[in-house]
Amino acid sequence: MPTQPFSETLFEQFCSRHGIPCKPIPTRLVRTPDFAIRLDGVTVICEVKRIDPNAEDLAELQAVSSDEATGRFVPNRLRGKLKDVSGQLKTACLSGHPTMLVVYDNTPFKMYSVHLDVLQAMFGAHSVTMTTPKEGGAVPIVSEPFFDGNRGVTPRQNTSVSALAILESGSLSELKLRLYHNPYASVVLPPELLEALPVEQYVIPGQQP
Repeated sequence: MPTQPFSETLFEQFCSRHGIPCKPIPTRLVRTPDFAIRLDGVTVICEVKRIDPNAEDLAELQAVSSDEATGRFVPNRLRGKLKDVSGQLKTACLSGHPTMLVVYDNTPFKMYSVHLDVLQAMFGAHSVTMTTPKEGGAVPIVSEPFFDGNRGVTPRQNTSVSALAILESGSLSELKLRLYHNPYASVVLPPELLEALPVEQYVIPGQQP
């Protein structure tokens, strides 16, 4: 019998610690979500994913240990998790159940799950525009920051994911969720269902498609 992934064990421990009924969903021939939880009588279907260190992460860790680190561009790996899980949650969504993608960042520096990285995974690259004044001014005009391009959620994409949650842990007593609601979700996960739990919630207005 295969060993349960560590990220799924942590999620079950979080639910147990806070009195959330949590049942594993039996594995079938087709890919199925991992858990069904109950929040104030509402069934929420959850898929748990983990981001493990890749070769670049391990090389950077070794460089830091030897004081040779130079820094590098960190690609957004959460966006891929969103795209990968959407099909698994579609059946639950069509049945009227809210859904949640739970991600545990297992990398040494937790570099893939910082707040801005999550926002960019959902809404696109954090950007600004720069324009040169027509009057020949030397100082360019910089716009307010906005999200643009390569979005993980839109009115037509990944609408079966009601929310993206980051599972964080320092120790078992510090397990908590940082949850981002999908403004384009076909089935909404009501924020009030989680208000009594150690869940940091972000309800973000939809961006322009």
